[in-house]
Amino acid sequence: MRKPAILLASLFLGLSAQSQLLPAQAELSCHEKCHHTHSASEVQRVNYFQYPSMDKYDVKYLKLDLAIEANNRNINGTALTRAIAVQPLDSFICELKNNMILDSVFINGVKNIGFTRSADHVFVPLAPIITAGSTVEALFYYRGLTNTGAVFAGTVTSNGLMYTASLSESYQAREWFPVKQFLKDKIDSADCWITTSNTNLAGSNGLLVNTVDLPNNKKQFQWKTTYPMSYYMPSFSVGNYMDYKIYAKPLSISPDSILVQNYIVNNSTYFNTNKANIDKTPAFIEKLSELYGLYPFRFEKYGHAHANIGGGMEHQTMSTMSSFGSTLIAHELGHQWFGDNVTCATWNHIWINEGFASYSEYLLIEQLPALFPTTNPASYMLGVHTNVMSSAGGSVFVPDASLFDENRIFSGRLSYDKGSAIIHNLRFELQNDNTFYQVLQAFQQQYKDSVATADDFKNLTQTISGKDLTDFFNQWYYGEGYPTFNVDYSKQGDSLVLLVNQTVSAPAVTPFFKGLYEIRFSTLQGDTTVKINLQNNNQVFKFRSNRTPNGVTVDPNNWVINKVGSITTGFNDPVNVSQEVKLFPNPSAGTVYLQYPATWFENIMVYDIAGKLLKRYTINRSSTSQSLVNELPAGVYSVQLTGKGRIAIKKLVIAR
Repeated sequence: MRKPAILLASLFLGLSAQSQLLPAQAELSCHEKCHHTHSASEVQRVNYFQYPSMDKYDVKYLKLDLAIEANNRNINGTALTRAIAVQPLDSFICELKNNMILDSVFINGVKNIGFTRSADHVFVPLAPIITAGSTVEALFYYRGLTNTGAVFAGTVTSNGLMYTASLSESYQAREWFPVKQFLKDKIDSADCWITTSNTNLAGSNGLLVNTVDLPNNKKQFQWKTTYPMSYYMPSFSVGNYMDYKIYAKPLSISPDSILVQNYIVNNSTYFNTNKANIDKTPAFIEKLSELYGLYPFRFEKYGHAHANIGGGMEHQTMSTMSSFGSTLIAHELGHQWFGDNVTCATWNHIWINEGFASYSEYLLIEQLPALFPTTNPASYMLGVHTNVMSSAGGSVFVPDASLFDENRIFSGRLSYDKGSAIIHNLRFELQNDNTFYQVLQAFQQQYKDSVATADDFKNLTQTISGKDLTDFFNQWYYGEGYPTFNVDYSKQGDSLVLLVNQTVSAPAVTPFFKGLYEIRFSTLQGDTTVKINLQNNNQVFKFRSNRTPNGVTVDPNNWVINKVGSITTGFNDPVNVSQEVKLFPNPSAGTVYLQYPATWFENIMVYDIAGKLLKRYTINRSSTSQSLVNELPAGVYSVQLTGKGRIAIKKLVIAR
């Protein structure tokens, strides 16, 4: 297990939870996408701090034994953390919200009466000091009314659902159990035992290994997982559920299968309405197992737990769902690979979680079109691009200053939609789907049960593809904005000619977007799509063709986030405009100057009397003059200006 980074901050944290997206929509539709929203009066702001001493132990095991009822945010029980000291420990420190009542603490079976609490942390002095390499077990007896930022409870009148469910991402685990909230320290294994009324079911991570009937019409559900998971993944969902089981059968493990266990409100009308979408889950698992590698928690399960959290949350092996739309199911399932199996190393790189989960929606629409009858890949990606370009700036990378701003971390426009769109762009940049999926599968294997950054993904992609992706990530991941293209096209002789100019929405941050782009020429004889590798502004591209173009489309397949400004065309045959160009002094024994109208030409060529090209200059789009440094011997030369359907030819005499 990788060791956690030390997070030192005294920043403000808004306790509103983040969003797991439905199909790409404008930010104003947040109520359709977010876990939940807060009114201004509900938002609490507190100083957030994590003590570096928490980095002195490595969490190995967690056991939660809790009493929870539906439609009730009170919890009561115990939490046991077993850890290995990686440095000598003179105190055990963890996080727990101050509003939760802590009755007692036991360390290695011995009651500790010296613990203190401050700033939503618990400090337990250890005497004697626990040496490095030794095990420490901290058992907490606690109870209380949990905050609404972490535990949701209520009823849904339309279908009769009564529920209580947890949601801990990004910093809310401490609101319902004692925890070390360091992303890099995954919990190696866990048990979650939930006692509730016997009219309820209680879902959690892993496999349900036992149910125990208890006095007073109670029942205990004992869940166990042996897969490592991040601190925000332990979960519970209690409600008046039915248990609907189906099975996925990925080809790579045939004839074995993977359990898909669904806890849904026990309402036949609601179930029958949503059954068709829920039944898509096995096909989704099978397809993503082909694309990403086998479902990472195959020996336990995947499933859904029904709770009105406003969207979905990718709790490991059992996503909590407020509804069962196809793209929401796809998104939360995609997280099982990206976010759960491989987790962002810091919240700066939430793209590892949300960008890839969002792109999972697109891939399943592309790969299983029959299961998405109301959309298609083209319109879906167009919607994603449109939302990204609804504002000019913002990076996919979350800057340090925003690490405790959950609205920024879980920005639908940046972390989800732009995060998804640049993966689509990268796929195009690689120009090889086999390589693209090889990268995704290798990434899952190399960083399984662990954490990763965007740089880790970039480096692995470069190794496998052999491509330098520095510009790509600097522009699209760390950079901001998007390009707008202005294209001029013409037919010159036997060639189709393009002049490509680009303006950008955030020039102070990202002044230019290099890379591959598609251009489609429309002609009476049919369309022709070409690829250009754009490296600088006002770049000219020529393509051999006998067809005469009558239109141009930039990025016809929506591979790249972009807008189109102007599409203009020159004449089919270059027009001689030599009279509009001045060349002086002529004859000359020194520097020669050209003057010409702005935007008329792209290139200047100097030829000798035999027609050999001696010098070539590229003209800036807005320039009106050019000096030609005279390094030529005495003689007669031809100076030609070309581009945009025009040509100018001037005779130059060099006298020595």
